[in-house]
Amino acid sequence: MNISIPGIDIEKGIKNSGSEELLTELFGDVYKIIDEKSDLIETYLGAKDLKNYTTQVHALKTTCRMIGAIDLGEDFFSLEMLGKENNLEQAEKLTPDILNAFRSLKPYLEPFATKKVVPVNAFDKDAVSAILKELIEAIDDFDLGTAEEATKKLCSYSCRDDLSGKLEALENHVSNLDYDEAKELASQILESL
Repeated sequence: MNISIPGIDIEKGIKNSGSEELLTELFGDVYKIIDEKSDLIETYLGAKDLKNYTTQVHALKTTCRMIGAIDLGEDFFSLEMLGKENNLEQAEKLTPDILNAFRSLKPYLEPFATKKVVPVNAFDKDAVSAILKELIEAIDDFDLGTAEEATKKLCSYSCRDDLSGKLEALENHVSNLDYDEAKELASQILESL
């Protein structure tokens, strides 16, 4: 792979995500969440809400490690520990530089932000059910690559508007790394089929 992004070990990213293709998809997903997640962390920190702050930095620790941004993952791990120790003063001191480093990835990741999948398959209840089950299992196993693949497959089916909207929301949850919401919505869709 001929990608060079400062602060990202491409080989580790491929190893952690499972394949070159999945890594480049994750780059696109991370690009989409950088601003939202960074703003959220700043909001929680500003409100001295260390519980939610810790949850968010924990998620970004995992995300950064997944894409091979190992040092940044360690930085978010440090913030997570500060949150768990209720060390607001240190968290306030260190967070801005770490978020700036995270935000600095944006221009490098932008080319990977994915295009919409156009439905090409006729709706098949059994196939869609099987993919939803695969997605739920992947989320339970923290298998982000398989979760990505499953949402891609789901979006390749043409279905009625209400279901199509739910599948789009599901894809957004997975792209935004909101796995609890994704799992809940996947379960609801499965029950409604």
